[in-house]
Amino acid sequence: MKAPKKVKVTAGGEKHVVYKKTTKKGEGKVGNIMVNHPTKDKGQWDTIDLTAKGRAKTVKQGVAATKKWHKDNPDYKYKGKATATKKTRSLPKSKLGGAKNCWPGYTKKGTKLLNGKVVNNCVKGM
Repeated sequence: MKAPKKVKVTAGGEKHVVYKKTTKKGEGKVGNIMVNHPTKDKGQWDTIDLTAKGRAKTVKQGVAATKKWHKDNPDYKYKGKATATKKTRSLPKSKLGGAKNCWPGYTKKGTKLLNGKVVNNCVKGM
C-alpha cells in the first residue's frame, strides 16, 4: 500500500498540510517532505522543508515531526500580518484621500480606512 501524497494535520491549534514535493517550483528539492504551516492571520502560509530541518524521509515522519515541534513549542508566537488599525497608522501621506477638512457643521474625530485609503472620520458637530 502506497503512502498518502498529502496529509492534513492539526497541531498546536493550527491546520497543516504535510506532503512530498513533486515539482521544482517553490522552496525545497523534489522528493523532500514539506509542510505548509499557517501563521496566525490565517492568510499567509509558510512552507517548511522537513527533510532539511527535521530530517523527515517519509510523510509519516513529517507528520510526527510537525506534531513533536508543536508539543515542544506550545507558546510560540507567530509573526502575522499587521492588522487594519496598525496599517492606518503607517500609511504614507500619499495614500491619504478625501478633503483635508470636514464639511461645515462636522468635526474631525480621527481617521478611518475606506476603500484602501485613509480618510477623515467626520461626525456631525453638536
